[in-house]
Amino acid sequence: MGPVGAAAFEGLLRDNIVSADTLVWAKGMAEWQRWSQVEPTTGVCSVSGGRFFTRDLVAHDGRLVSAEQKDDYFQRVREGVNQVGEMRYAGFWVRFLAKFLDGLLLWIPNMLINVAWSMVFFGRFMFSPQLNQFNAGTWFAYQGVAFLSNTLVTLIYQWFFLTRYAATPGKLALGLKVVRSDGSAITGGRAIGRGLSEILSQIILFIGYLIAAFDDEKRALHDRICDTRVIRTK
Repeated sequence: MGPVGAAAFEGLLRDNIVSADTLVWAKGMAEWQRWSQVEPTTGVCSVSGGRFFTRDLVAHDGRLVSAEQKDDYFQRVREGVNQVGEMRYAGFWVRFLAKFLDGLLLWIPNMLINVAWSMVFFGRFMFSPQLNQFNAGTWFAYQGVAFLSNTLVTLIYQWFFLTRYAATPGKLALGLKVVRSDGSAITGGRAIGRGLSEILSQIILFIGYLIAAFDDEKRALHDRICDTRVIRTK
């Protein structure tokens, strides 16, 4: 279908109407190609939010600007005025609160899963093993299965909300959104990668999260790994 403007095309990406295997074509292309082949040669204008071929974008101070927006953009630079669509990064404490709210929501399904696995391994729910009935092999097997199950639930949670709303419920409640460094929406694969990277932020004594308090773009470790930013929408 088409023609589709650059900004409208971003909407198709956000709604997962255009996927990695979708065939796309634009002026200047010899033939139709899969989006996964075309995407690396494109970028998002930081002013309009539309996607363009990189050959039609101008790079300035870490931002990409389309030819249509170039004059207005550089006029604002000369005048020292904030750019349209300039990202406002979410600080450490508001991100902490959003993570806390998400944790409360995830606690319910994860606790139910832990109860179910406890019944499977021990025949009843145990917060900790009784010494007279302790079996190290069974206990560690339970812990491993419960951890993998909880991780899977968390990844599905992240994937679902980040690909559809660009934010988890905790972030939505506080007016936050997760985007790429150029302001574009993140893909499902990047959402999963970000969720897995958070595990690294956790196992190093949560230092990965604390990095956001000192980073100039408020990036946590998993944001650095996956090239994402958490921004304010209001």
